[in-house]
Order: sequence, then structure tokens, then C-alpha cells
Amino acid sequence: MNNTMMLYDDRKSEIEFYYSIMLELEHNSQIIRTLDNSKFLRILKSNFLLMLYNLVEACIVSGMMEIYENLRNNPSSYATLITEIQTIWSNHKIGKVYSNVAGRTAYEDCVQAIITQVITNQPIILSRDGLGISGNLDARVIKRLCDKHRIRYVASDDDGCLKTVKEKRNNLAHGDESFGDCARDMTLTDLEHIKDEVCNFIKSILDGMKDYYDNKQYLSDDD
Repeated sequence: MNNTMMLYDDRKSEIEFYYSIMLELEHNSQIIRTLDNSKFLRILKSNFLLMLYNLVEACIVSGMMEIYENLRNNPSSYATLITEIQTIWSNHKIGKVYSNVAGRTAYEDCVQAIITQVITNQPIILSRDGLGISGNLDARVIKRLCDKHRIRYVASDDDGCLKTVKEKRNNLAHGDESFGDCARDMTLTDLEHIKDEVCNFIKSILDGMKDYYDNKQYLSDDD
């Protein structure tokens, strides 16, 4: 999981740098002079929330894809995997059958292909489209994703900071709030707290993913 850990460090460094610029601008408005520095700072704050969500989604997707790649590079049959991975794979396969089938014959062929893959011990491969991630990541969703894979973690978001970041990101993405208004009521102290909570949460989740990856915890103990 070295790539994901490096990604986290890079994105976090960008965010810390960006925050330091906002802090400097607030304390010394002469550093950058615009027609409306107050409005400019509000826009910067809103963009800061986008950067935080970018870190969240980029790191979670990257971590999961590295785990899936590890599974693919260490070919494992259905019988050798933990129940959670078996369920994720079978549900995804069945879902594709329902979405693509044009008739009974095609349906039967798809089901037979799944059965054959299981009984002949063919390698199981998981793909990104099975993650179901699309701008909806907060602490609850991330924990549920980890639980589905039996990834163990110690992480909390008691103040709901990830939920705030997700909602603000979606409001901006869908045009429900302007960049000038989205973070209007948030102070830099508020944003620093959100930043620290989000980064700590994601790092804790990634630590759990790394342990899962390193120890191939997707394999059944019975194997």
C-alpha cells in the first residue's frame, strides 16, 4: 500500500500548504490585494473543503484498488476467500446479470458461468465498479465499506467533520451553493479542526487497509 500512503502524504501536504496561505492572507491582507479580499478568502475556504474531499475519495479508492490488485496478483479461488469477499464478488456478478440480461437464455448462461468459475477454482477478481463510490464518502459510508471487506480499523468522526465535507462538496458540485457562500460562516479555526479530524480519520482507515493488504486478510483462515 505504499502508493496510497504516498498519495495521502502528498495530498495532506498540499492541504497544509493551502491552509497556511489562507492563514497568512487573513492575518496580513496586504500580501495579496484583490478588489474584494473578504470575498476572495471565502472562495478559498470553499475550495479548501473540495481539497479535503478530494483527499478522502482519492485515498479510499486508491487503498481499495491496491487491495484488489493484491488479490489479483495473488490468485485466489472462491473457496479460499473470507465470506465477506465471496459475498462482494457474487453480489457484483449477480448484479451484472440482472443489468445486462436480455432473456432467459442469456440469464442462464451468466449464472452457469458464475457456477463454473466457483467449482473450477478460477481466480476471483474484484473491480472498482463494485465499490459504489460516487461523491458520497463520509465516515459512515467508509466504515461500512471496510466492514463489508472485514477490514479492521480504529477511527472515529465524533464531530461529523467528514459528513460536513461531503455535504459541502456536493452542494458545490451540484451548484446548490456558490463558492462565495459555501464556507461563509466557517472560520479558519473551524477549518483547521475539520482538516485535522478528516486527516486523522483517513490515516487511521489507511492503517487498517495496510494491515489487511500486508497480511492478505482477504484469505480465509481455513485455507
